[in-house]
Amino acid sequence: MQNQVEMLNKHIEFLKSLDNEEFYNKDENEVRKYAHNTIQELIQLGNQATKDLVELLRTEFTWSCFFAITVFRETKDPHAVPGIVAFLKRESDDSMANEEAMFALQDIGDPSIIPLIEDLEGTFDTKRYNSYLVGALTGIIGPAPYDFMVSITKDFISRPWWYKGWFHIEDFTYNFVQQGRDDAIPLLKQVLDVKGITVAEKRELEDTIRALENPESYEKDILETANELSKATQDINL
Repeated sequence: MQNQVEMLNKHIEFLKSLDNEEFYNKDENEVRKYAHNTIQELIQLGNQATKDLVELLRTEFTWSCFFAITVFRETKDPHAVPGIVAFLKRESDDSMANEEAMFALQDIGDPSIIPLIEDLEGTFDTKRYNSYLVGALTGIIGPAPYDFMVSITKDFISRPWWYKGWFHIEDFTYNFVQQGRDDAIPLLKQVLDVKGITVAEKRELEDTIRALENPESYEKDILETANELSKATQDINL
């Protein structure tokens, strides 16, 4: 037991040692490769490392914070959920860590659902929108996230004035595609008829509907667009 504690402390200190100018000037792949062994050993320690790793989430724009979240994506410890949610609630500008935290909650899955719903209900009541918390919940496939998405979308349709200026309906409904529920299509078509929907919002909603109606065709179009952009970028660099 003492050896495990010493090993854990050693690994935590190693992650903290990455938080300096030398490593901030390197890209993620380079630093991740350097930290690979430590990350893997922390993953092996599982929930024994959770408490110490959560402490690293209190500091933003650090490699130690980012890699702590990376470990949680693998250990999937439900006890990490409150700390990850608290990190996202601070609404940091650290987009890389925010995205990693969103995916970590998705990877943890079902244990994340109730805390996320409770938090989103509270933030929506005060007219605040956190896209990473929304993405974390709506990206978990299951009846509870889907039902929450349907409930909020219906409320948006019934009283759009409440959501005006702070809510992003096209972002909120995007993961109906991830849910794979084409029974959401009629509901999304109702959203298109809501007065005040912008051209950009309508375009995104129509893309979501198209992806649900014909996922294979939509995926093909996405790949073709990506290839065209890649080719254009290569031509520019020549």
